[in-house]
Amino acid sequence: MRKYHLSLQVKFLLCITLIIFPTIGVIFMWEGIQREKQGMDQVMNQARILARQVILTRQWIADCGGIMVSRDSKGAKDTDYFYDDRLETSRGCYQRFTPAMVTKKLSEYSARQDLYRFRLASLTPLNPANSPDEFERAALIKFRKEGIAEIMRFNTHDNKQHLQYMVPLFLENACIRCHKRQGNSQNAIRGGLSVFLPIGDMKSSLARDQSKLAIAGVGLILLTIFTLFVLLRRLVIKPMKELERMTGEISRGNLDARVDIATGDQVEKLGHAFNLMAERLSRGRDFLEEKVKQATHELSEANRDLKSLDKLKSDFLANMSHELRSPLTVIRGGVDYLNRTIKGTENRNYLAIIDKNLARLIHLVSDLFDFTRIEAKRADWSFERENISGLVREVTEILSPLAMDKRVSIRCECPGDIYAEIDLERIEQVLVNLMENAIKFSDEGTKIQIDVKEDQDDVLVAVRDKGVGISEENLEVIFEKFHTLPSSGGKGKREGTGLGLAICKGIIEAHGGKIWAESVKGGGSTFFFTLPKQHS
Repeated sequence: MRKYHLSLQVKFLLCITLIIFPTIGVIFMWEGIQREKQGMDQVMNQARILARQVILTRQWIADCGGIMVSRDSKGAKDTDYFYDDRLETSRGCYQRFTPAMVTKKLSEYSARQDLYRFRLASLTPLNPANSPDEFERAALIKFRKEGIAEIMRFNTHDNKQHLQYMVPLFLENACIRCHKRQGNSQNAIRGGLSVFLPIGDMKSSLARDQSKLAIAGVGLILLTIFTLFVLLRRLVIKPMKELERMTGEISRGNLDARVDIATGDQVEKLGHAFNLMAERLSRGRDFLEEKVKQATHELSEANRDLKSLDKLKSDFLANMSHELRSPLTVIRGGVDYLNRTIKGTENRNYLAIIDKNLARLIHLVSDLFDFTRIEAKRADWSFERENISGLVREVTEILSPLAMDKRVSIRCECPGDIYAEIDLERIEQVLVNLMENAIKFSDEGTKIQIDVKEDQDDVLVAVRDKGVGISEENLEVIFEKFHTLPSSGGKGKREGTGLGLAICKGIIEAHGGKIWAESVKGGGSTFFFTLPKQHS
C-alpha cells in the first residue's frame, strides 16, 4: 500500500483547522442559538406586557362602567352595539362602549398599522365574532381544567409568522353587571385574550445577525490560521528547512556546512547543537583522514615489501623447480633401468615404492613450475580455434580406464561440435585435473556427468560428481594454492599437491573466462568454467 508523507506545515495546518473550525463553529452556533432564544424571550415578554396593558385597560373601563363615545366620531364607526345605552346631549349623541368594544377597536387600529393585533375569545360568546379557533378553544379548556396562566404558540397566518399568546380573562365585580345573564360568578373564567405579535422581522434580523456571525467566524478562523501559519513558518518551518538543507550538505560530505538560526528559543539551541555536532564531525574527519593517509602510506610500504618478497619467492620456486626437473629426470631413468635389470621380487617392490613417490615428486615439481610461471604471467600461450566438444570426448576416453578401476561411469553430453579460441594443451590440462578430481572424490558405482553448452559469446563446461561434496567454508578457498581435500574413502587423509585447482584457475582466467564450484555437503560437487569463443 502506498504511503503518503505530509510535510510538517501541512500537518500543522490540518491540526489547527480540525481544532479551530469545530471549536469556533460550536461557539458561534451556540451564540446564534442564544440570540434566537433571547429574541423569542423578548417577543414573549412583549406579548405578556401587551396582554397586561389590554387587561388593565379593560379593567379600568369596567371599573368606570364603560366610556361614552360620540356615535359620530371616527372611532365609533362600523361598531356593533349590543346595548342601546345612548346619551343625547347638546353636543351630540354618545354611546357607552364596553371593555369588549374598546378591545376590538384597539385591535383594529393596531392591525391597520401592522404592529400587532389581539382579540377576545369565549366558549359562550355574546358576539359571534369572538368565537374561538381550535387553538383558543383548547387553551380555554385548559385554563378552566388545569388552571394554567398562559399558553403560546408560533404560527403562520397570511404567510406571516407570528406568536400567538393567550391568557384567561376573569370576571370582576364590574363585569358581572353586563354578564349576569350568562350566570357567571365573580372570578370565573369568562374567556381569553389572544395576542398576535409578528415575528418575521425579528426572524429576518436574527438571520442577518447569524450570517454576520458566520462571516465573522470564518474570517476569524482564517485570520487565526493565517497568523499561526506565518508564526509557524517563521519560527519553526524555516529554521527546520535550514537544518534539513544543512543535514543534506553534511550527508553529501560537506562537513563545513553550518546553520544560522536566530529565533531565541529551543530551535536556536537545536541549531547551535547541530553546528557543534558538525564541528566535531569535521575534526573527526580530519583526524581520520590523517590516520588513513598514514595507514595508507604504511600499507603501501608493506605492500611493496610483500610484492618484492613474493617476486623473490616466485623466482625461487621457478628456479628451484627448473633445477629439480633435470636430476629427477635422471633418477627416473635410473629407476626404469633398475626395473628392467633387477629380478628379485623384494627389490622390485622397493623399486615400485621409489617409482610411485618419484612420480609424485615429479608431478609436484611440474605443478609448481606451471603455477609459478602462470602466477608470474610468464607462461607461453598458443591460442587456436579448437573443437571443445571433441577435446572433452578425447579426455573422457583417456580417463575411462581410471574410472573403470574405481567402477565409476562417465557420461558426456556434447551437443555437436562447439569451437572456441583456446590453448588446447592448457585446457586439456584443466579438463584432466577436474575429471581426475571427480573420479578421486566419487564413491564406487556412481556416475560423473560432463556437459558442454554454448551461447552467443561463451562456452560453458560443467563436471558433476556424486561424491562426498565440499563444505561451504572450503568452497571459498578451494582454488587457493596448496589447498587440499580428503579423497573418497581417504578417511580424512589429504592427497595431491594443492596446486591443481589453482593452476586451473590461472589457465581459465588467462583465457578470459571464469571458474567456480557448487556443492552440497554429502550430495556431490559441480565444477564450472567458461571460455570466450573469441580470445581478446
